[in-house]
Amino acid sequence: MPDHVIKNKLSKFLDSDTGSVLSFLNKILSTLGERYIEPTFNGQFLVDSKLFGEWQELITEVPPLFGICSALRDFYTFPNHNNRAETKLYFERFLRPQIRYSALPSIKDPRLDELVERLKLDDLHIHLNGSSEIEIIWRTALQKPRAFAKELKGASNNKLVKELYSAEEVGLTQEKQLGKLNVAKALRVLLLNEVFGQDANIVQKTFFKRDEDETKQAFKIQLINIEQVNKLTELSNSFNVSEIYNFDFDIEGSLLAQLSHIEDDIKTPLALESFYLIAMFGYLKKTKNEAFGHALYYYLLIKCQFNRLVVQQTHQFGFDQFQKFTVNEMRSTTEKEYQTRYHQLNYSDLGDLDYLEGRFAPSRDLPSNVDRLRTILADYKHYQTTEQRANNAIIDKNKKVNPYSLKDLLCHKANATSLKLSLIAHFIKRPDKHINKLVNGEIRLSWQCRHYELRNQLEKTRRSLAALQEQYIDLSDYLFGFDAAANELDAGPEVFAPIFKRLRKAGYHNFTYHAGEDYVHLLSGIRTVAEAIDFLDLKTGNRIGHGTAIGIHPELWRERIGNNIVMKQGERLDDLVFAYKHFCDHEVNGTLLHLIEREIRTLSALIYEEQYSPVELYDAWELRYIDPILAFELKRQHGSYLRSEIKKEIDDILKTKKTNKKAFEIFEKYHGVNNADCAIRYQELIEVDMTCPCERAFNYETFRILQKYVIGKINRRHMAIESLPTSNVRISFYEHYREHHIFDWLGVTDEKGMEVPVVLGSDDPGIFATNLRNEYAHILLTLENDIGLSSMDAIAKLEQIVRNGKIWRFKKLSY
Repeated sequence: MPDHVIKNKLSKFLDSDTGSVLSFLNKILSTLGERYIEPTFNGQFLVDSKLFGEWQELITEVPPLFGICSALRDFYTFPNHNNRAETKLYFERFLRPQIRYSALPSIKDPRLDELVERLKLDDLHIHLNGSSEIEIIWRTALQKPRAFAKELKGASNNKLVKELYSAEEVGLTQEKQLGKLNVAKALRVLLLNEVFGQDANIVQKTFFKRDEDETKQAFKIQLINIEQVNKLTELSNSFNVSEIYNFDFDIEGSLLAQLSHIEDDIKTPLALESFYLIAMFGYLKKTKNEAFGHALYYYLLIKCQFNRLVVQQTHQFGFDQFQKFTVNEMRSTTEKEYQTRYHQLNYSDLGDLDYLEGRFAPSRDLPSNVDRLRTILADYKHYQTTEQRANNAIIDKNKKVNPYSLKDLLCHKANATSLKLSLIAHFIKRPDKHINKLVNGEIRLSWQCRHYELRNQLEKTRRSLAALQEQYIDLSDYLFGFDAAANELDAGPEVFAPIFKRLRKAGYHNFTYHAGEDYVHLLSGIRTVAEAIDFLDLKTGNRIGHGTAIGIHPELWRERIGNNIVMKQGERLDDLVFAYKHFCDHEVNGTLLHLIEREIRTLSALIYEEQYSPVELYDAWELRYIDPILAFELKRQHGSYLRSEIKKEIDDILKTKKTNKKAFEIFEKYHGVNNADCAIRYQELIEVDMTCPCERAFNYETFRILQKYVIGKINRRHMAIESLPTSNVRISFYEHYREHHIFDWLGVTDEKGMEVPVVLGSDDPGIFATNLRNEYAHILLTLENDIGLSSMDAIAKLEQIVRNGKIWRFKKLSY
């Protein structure tokens, strides 16, 4: 927008007559609370349904706790913290019901509430790392600065992290970010000293004296103190501010001692954070100290920027942008423990979740896997114990009162949590660094096959898990299934096919796979989902994660991708071969087939130095589930393998080789086993003109043919798709929930033939600032407001998704 438009809006909002930071910040916070947050009598906080989408976008930049604490400040009287009874009642009535473990409010809808209470929800796609909300990470950063700094600096040379920081602020680095956290820590101490020192007599020291004879008075922030904080935090020993400032540096310790009479399960870290923030906001409203407003504004701005570095922003699209948040290590210190996350994910006292399929990345060595699982399961046991203890305390308390009194009749009816935990081991997709060196001319003689290093790592990880299962026979009570995650542009399903096959032979049957989430070309995404189904031999009860490519509206994708795409010419060839084969089966217009075949032969000649036919290339493509390490004796001769299952796998490969000689010839060239030239040419980039005759021939109907073909595969095999609306809106091409493909899959649009069983997950709820209840809320609101379903039809569709979760959850004794 032009500058004058922005300036006029700011002038109207900021009350430029006074130029007061106090009035500005008060107005901002009041607007935030009044516009979005609706407090209820029982202490819960709700967001107006009409503003829910707007709120969800806002909290990617502004921590949601700001709105909640502002509403609490404006609606309820803050207690005198010297009064033990008042503070305890405040924690129990206003902090415990909503923000004991999660700062994410939801909508008020009795239909959704009843559905959740009656059936409970199943989160069937969630990564345990990446789920912590911003408030807990913020507290960790301030309370464990050295551990946090150590983890943060571990990612200092990561290219993706450098991009994330520089996109947020020019010149921002990990070092500068740590400096800002030092500032925030010092500001926090100043703010708490002034807020609680004025009337609590916790702090009665002179912070800044103009004259030696000046009478001592309670601490009060002045602008020079903020300047001193800035200077102080440039020093290496930036946390020993008490040597310079004469005030209570351990103010939080003092306050915590005053709150010792409140039970720990009520006085949680998040509740304490809320308590301090409400006190700051309340003091802001009544103070005349402009410097306090400056200090608080400064503190909140630093926290907002911190939020933007742990929560994906609405302008950041694609998996590469998302991945920056997974590798910046800002969550690492916090997520070394899991108990807080179990509480957070179950959301409310009664609990939203019945079943949590938590995904974790196994290691290649047995001791690391033992340590990781011990932490995950020990914290789950502690979580269960904590919930049971809290429930027992309520029961014991109620037993002591007259059983026929009104108090007894109104007693709390909550039972201990019923949250069940299962674990999904997900293998990590990694780029083939070896082939990049090959393309760059850095190596020649050591080339093996595509993803040689990753294939070996995956096999080691599989064997480590097998050894773990042998050592701990009860592991099957928790480890229910397997997945492969991370950037699918780095490694396709073919790389994971051998280990999935060996896991299936070992008796495992629960498999899912991230596919079609992010893609260079829509054809590539559709093909990847088909490869996952076929190469991994997915069957009844198995699932596909995301599957966006087989749902997204082709015209929406084409509109937002632009007029040209740069991609590997080998992938372009694979896409066209895949499309050609299935267009032949559907008797598509001959002109389109002619255009595709002409480009296939051209690309085949460029890559393989021979114009193979589309059928020959498709036959070779179908062989990619085979392990090339075994097929081409890259580690040892066939006869030297001792394990019977590997010998059987080799025998099957030899039989296939005899009956598919031409396909195996192309398969060998594809891997560049004896001559790496084909593999190098496969990687070469080309520009695909989206207005060329071949691309123009790919219209809405032809893309839908391919999407429906893959959906048909899923339906015939009685599989389901894990849909993750907020994740897809952040990562994919969508700008609004109403554009999401799940509504075609649910069969509530005019698009026919797209129906498929759908289950729901929250993916990385911390990175996307969401939870499973809010994912259901988004769908419910969109079904009514955008799709136009009636009230009861909308909730019926929601119930269908919930019941799908019960059916397709992975079970210990499932098929």
